Amino acid sequence: MKIEDCFYFGKIGKPKGFKGEVNIIIDKNTPISPDTLNEIFILVGKKLVAYPISSFKTSPKGNAIVKFEGMTSDTDVNRIKNLSIYLSKEILPNLDKNEYYLHDLVGCVLIDKTFGKVGVINEVNNQTSQTILFVETQTDEIVIPFVNEFILTVNTSKKEVNMNLPEGIINLNG
Repeated sequence: MKIEDCFYFGKIGKPKGFKGEVNIIIDKNTPISPDTLNEIFILVGKKLVAYPISSFKTSPKGNAIVKFEGMTSDTDVNRIKNLSIYLSKEILPNLDKNEYYLHDLVGCVLIDKTFGKVGVINEVNNQTSQTILFVETQTDEIVIPFVNEFILTVNTSKKEVNMNLPEGIINLNG
């Protein structure tokens, strides 16, 4: 499985007890919260590794407790603690024509109404109070707030995001 075929789901937390169960910290902005999962992908170095799941239970706090096949102790779980978890995009529900997932913006060209082509979006961060785009320009990486007031159109099939950015925001980063 390639990382571009997946979306970020969360990370491995602390062991839960001594029998190989682990807390999963689910990203608060994940597009779905499945009731069951058969496997997850854990980013080990730069490679996604499939981990089969024998049990998956969501907790009232919005996280999960997971038991992986073959993991029988807290020592096994500690080897993967704090690693990032990904799920296949194939399990995501289909969206309407004008809807998109934030992870679909990565690789899109950002075009400003006045400035023209700004660069390519290489990361979307929604862990802050407002979503932020990291855009690779010809000379640098800049940060652009992704707020409704600036968005004109988003066309993920054409890999284009058109915005009307406030004057000076592009140069503010430089």
